[in-house]
Amino acid sequence: MPNLDFYAVGDDWAAVLETVFGLGLFRVFESDSEPGRELREFHAAAEVPGGRAGRSLALFAIGSGPGPLAKRIEFLPGVHPDATFRYCYEGWGLIQLHHGGVAGTQQLRWSHTNHNSEKRAAAWSATLQRLGDPAEWNWATVTSASGRLNRAIRRMAVTKIGSHPVLPDAARFIDHNGLRYEYGTGIHATPAAGMRRL
Repeated sequence: MPNLDFYAVGDDWAAVLETVFGLGLFRVFESDSEPGRELREFHAAAEVPGGRAGRSLALFAIGSGPGPLAKRIEFLPGVHPDATFRYCYEGWGLIQLHHGGVAGTQQLRWSHTNHNSEKRAAAWSATLQRLGDPAEWNWATVTSASGRLNRAIRRMAVTKIGSHPVLPDAARFIDHNGLRYEYGTGIHATPAAGMRRL
């Protein structure tokens, strides 16, 4: 599954979103709806909400396939005080874009892009029949659009930690907070078993 893990915080995420729309390759959807609401499509970076609602997006590469499918998820009684359901988008060739962000001042989690490969989708197609036939997707288009986005994000980086690009605000955050230990899904101020000191 082609992916890119990278560090982004503050204005970095806004720059990533501007890049997503600026490439002109994608329709941009929220991955998960707010409880009790329909899923939204965004047409500009300024439309993507801040906070949790704007942290996980589903990118549909234009011309790549049948498009995203909305799956309704019913809540168990009492799970949410004001809603009984939410929706999420699914699709074999959708590209996920997730903002990891900060956890206090002690941790910065990876942001990442990811999508299925044609081989993986074919292997799971019998199990997830609701998603249709993976052969309906143009995998070359998915891979090309994903690759262009990943290269654009890499060009925004001012340094790397291992193989992970570090965008400008993230670099300042890491330095200012003394984050030196990369393990799990990000970089931390304190070590843990199996840590790798930078």
